Amino acid sequence: MSVHSIAILLVALASHATSLVAVQALESNSAATQLDAATRHERQDLGVAATRHLHAGAMHGPTPASIPGGQVITTAGLVALIQGRQAPFVVFDVLGGGEALPNALPAPWLAQAGAFDDAVQQQAAQLFAQRTQGRKDVALVFYCLSRECWLSYNAALRAVAAGYGNVLWYRGGIEAWKAAGLPTQAAGQAGFAPAPAAQQAQQAATLPQGKFVSVQPVARQPAATPARPPAELRIAQTRFFSFALPPGWRVGEDGQFALTLVAPDSRALTVMVGNAGMPPRHPAARFAFDKLSAMQMQNLQLGAPRPAAPGAGFAQAVEFDVAYSLRGVAWRGVAKVSVAPAYDTQTMAMTAALASADRWPDHAAWLPQVAGQVAATNGGAFGARGVMQQNLQNSMAYAEAARTYRDWSQKNWQQVTDDRNASQDRRNFAVRENLGGVQTFANPYATGQSVELPMTHKYYWVDRQGQMKGTDDPRADPNVGSTGDWRRMERVDR
Repeated sequence: MSVHSIAILLVALASHATSLVAVQALESNSAATQLDAATRHERQDLGVAATRHLHAGAMHGPTPASIPGGQVITTAGLVALIQGRQAPFVVFDVLGGGEALPNALPAPWLAQAGAFDDAVQQQAAQLFAQRTQGRKDVALVFYCLSRECWLSYNAALRAVAAGYGNVLWYRGGIEAWKAAGLPTQAAGQAGFAPAPAAQQAQQAATLPQGKFVSVQPVARQPAATPARPPAELRIAQTRFFSFALPPGWRVGEDGQFALTLVAPDSRALTVMVGNAGMPPRHPAARFAFDKLSAMQMQNLQLGAPRPAAPGAGFAQAVEFDVAYSLRGVAWRGVAKVSVAPAYDTQTMAMTAALASADRWPDHAAWLPQVAGQVAATNGGAFGARGVMQQNLQNSMAYAEAARTYRDWSQKNWQQVTDDRNASQDRRNFAVRENLGGVQTFANPYATGQSVELPMTHKYYWVDRQGQMKGTDDPRADPNVGSTGDWRRMERVDR
């Protein structure tokens, strides 16, 4: 933040009469005792372990008392930072409610779960660089609602991952700020709008038990349309392999031991590579690691093995989630190792579906199936004869394989698309509830219709006219003493 921006914030604080009283009170002896109590409250250990990973669960809940790579700053510390006028700083509002700390930059999208090499992280790095003019020593302050809000924790971890050395997590949040009598202002519009952006989180409130307050559904944001897999595949064959080629893709390496298919932009590919004569019980993980390492990957990691359907001509298989980087770009994927045991040896083949991390969500549902359609059609594949499917060596067998591939594509491709869309819907539903601070209820008067309501109450009721009321008292019943016909709304989970 520039000196000019700091001056604007200080002017905003000084222009608010109650803020002057509050700041002066903090300096008084009587207020010092209250401030000490507030500091203890903000730093209280709630029994949650600190983590270096982005929080992907419910965003409202107890948080750790510390943050790896950053520091917890209290209300007193933040006031001192603002009044100091010496060190540059930027304050980020990760809550996105109706009010904010003076001159805070709205950025609720920074709270999204994911990974430190995803598209959100790239956008976050651009935002930090823009606001700090590339200086990694500028203090970055992140806040949301309170010590029971994970939104700012995730945002602060993203700043740490971006290489900033002065990351300050204001754990007490806007609740602690207001409790100290310090001023707020109406939340402004974000000066940096990445896509996709998270929905704004709703500020929590407490309602006396047994009393109802009229509520309105939260405006529903349309979910992004997921990318669709290719509509049809072209069946092709090389000397040793047959495969299904997506539109626009090309054959990369084509040899006796390996075949690769490459996307038009080279940001996704499938690989099949194998060897005959491998020692019995050779570890599948070792085989996959060795074959992938030959592609000159960096920071290669394999997930835990899980059972998988073996490739054609093989008896058993396991698959692994894959993560690595290549020339500074993060990649993700799935690798499957199929095994065909023999008397004193075994043939092993790895098929892998890989894409850059930003493309993998759009490929994860269908690319592994394309990789799984690669089959050896020549007994000499992988350096052995008689191991693979010999019945595919002549033209009649190839024609039958092509027909099978086309039937598979026509019958199963729509299911692949539907499954991926359903997965995307579930992910959008979770993001909308966790990051958007909303909960979904079914309207008993409108079968099949659901509404999103704020998380300010635990229970909601609706009447035939569509009026809604919320309460925290499970025993409360708006029908008591009323002529209306109120029915309780049930929670919807996906």
